[in-house]
Amino acid sequence: MRTRLQFEAYTIWLFTRSDLKTIVIPKSIFGVLGALPRSRLVTHTDYSSQYSILRAPLVVVWVWIVLLPFNIDNQRRFEAIEEDKINKPWRPLPSKRLSSRHASQIMLVCHIVGIAYCSVVGGLRQKLAGIVLRWVYNGLGVADRSCIGKNAITALGYVTFSMGALSVAAASSITASGLHWFVMIGCIVFTTVQMQDLIDMEGDEKRARRTLPLVIGSRLCRWSIATLVPFWTLTAMWFWGILSLPAFCSGFAAASVCWRVLNKTNSTEDRLTFRVWNLWIVTLYAMPLASGANR
Repeated sequence: MRTRLQFEAYTIWLFTRSDLKTIVIPKSIFGVLGALPRSRLVTHTDYSSQYSILRAPLVVVWVWIVLLPFNIDNQRRFEAIEEDKINKPWRPLPSKRLSSRHASQIMLVCHIVGIAYCSVVGGLRQKLAGIVLRWVYNGLGVADRSCIGKNAITALGYVTFSMGALSVAAASSITASGLHWFVMIGCIVFTTVQMQDLIDMEGDEKRARRTLPLVIGSRLCRWSIATLVPFWTLTAMWFWGILSLPAFCSGFAAASVCWRVLNKTNSTEDRLTFRVWNLWIVTLYAMPLASGANR
């Protein structure tokens, strides 16, 4: 029995394995940092930093439990399984750890559990918004037909996860600066998330997906990233009016992304560059906290 439970638990974990560093950890960090009293993302009442830190495990679980059914739906379709046989053969369906029908049943249970969890800890609206985005992304096939649509839905997903994580971590409402920051985060992701598509070009081409590097070419796609990453870094510094440690770290991460995306161009190196891109996103998440310290 224990061995069977371990097998099932590991199978479920594999659905989200590739997104732990890109979604679960960065969004959890965003939620906790954004909820701290010195942050300018939310209005603050009489709670301390300890309150947000103690809620960090709830934030991590929220991000993971909202992400899980989306990933299952994204991976259970025939085209996705064929693509994963090339790009990620260790995933549950291409490795035949379970059937597509079984995955659909798990997805339904995860949605029910997720809605119940969000009803208790917060982030229910973001969870429901995520269900709609999942339907647009997978059900309507927007991600396959349009590189602009794929980037737009991905950006909205990033914002939804960020707002949900923040709502779980904080006991207050979002400020006007916070709303503007969410818009900027969406724009940042929309214009640079094609970094991820560089990794999966072979599988995406076989699936006839219209990702940005396949539409405009790998070279031009790389230059778009190398141009926009420093632009958004400087824009974020201007928006928060800071020139401190988070700004320095963000500038260093941005420079690393730019250098790597232009000079390290094989699939293995692109995978590492995407991790650096995610680190750059995390450094941006710390800027509101540094701005609050300067008030």
